Amino acid sequence: MGDVVAMLSGIDHTIFLVVNRTLQNPVFDLLMPALSDKWIGFLIVAVVVPWLPIRYGRRAWPAIALAVLAVALSDLGAGVIKHAVQRIRPCHVISEVHLLAGCTHSFAMPSNHASNMFALATVTGTMLPRWRWVVLSLAGSVAYSRVYLGVHYPTDVLVGAVWGAVLGWGLTVAARRVLPATWAAGRALEPQTRPCGSDGGADT
Repeated sequence: MGDVVAMLSGIDHTIFLVVNRTLQNPVFDLLMPALSDKWIGFLIVAVVVPWLPIRYGRRAWPAIALAVLAVALSDLGAGVIKHAVQRIRPCHVISEVHLLAGCTHSFAMPSNHASNMFALATVTGTMLPRWRWVVLSLAGSVAYSRVYLGVHYPTDVLVGAVWGAVLGWGLTVAARRVLPATWAAGRALEPQTRPCGSDGGADT
């Protein structure tokens, strides 16, 4: 068992160095910190959340509530797992790390960024299927950025992504079964078409 753990740890270390060092480039040095910046995330939320009710009306609120719950629970759960696993971040262990972000003293596994983004992407992708690959690509990019910045091992973001996705999926299943009317309202966020002339006049 110890040999297996050592082998997996070695693979994790190798992939980390490939992402963090071998694939390092000036474009990613600018892009990856932005993907991980919480203030940019807050700015996006501040724009998107008010836009959804304007675009979809009251149907948007169940989806927003479910997304907020998913992120909150994924963040809380990731924190519990961190303290149970107590894995040290690579930026405190590997001397040749290319560090582009603050190396905090919080534990590494799982990545809260990855868990939160994949929980959000799973819920959003279910509610808005046409945006599924956009939000999943964004979540994957954020997860990748955590390794590129030197603050997480690949398995940290993998565990975080799995945890967030499973939680998001579980919440959508629960909402569908426990609150079917609320689920249906949130699930119907795709634009609805109207028969020509149903509103008494043409759009202007």
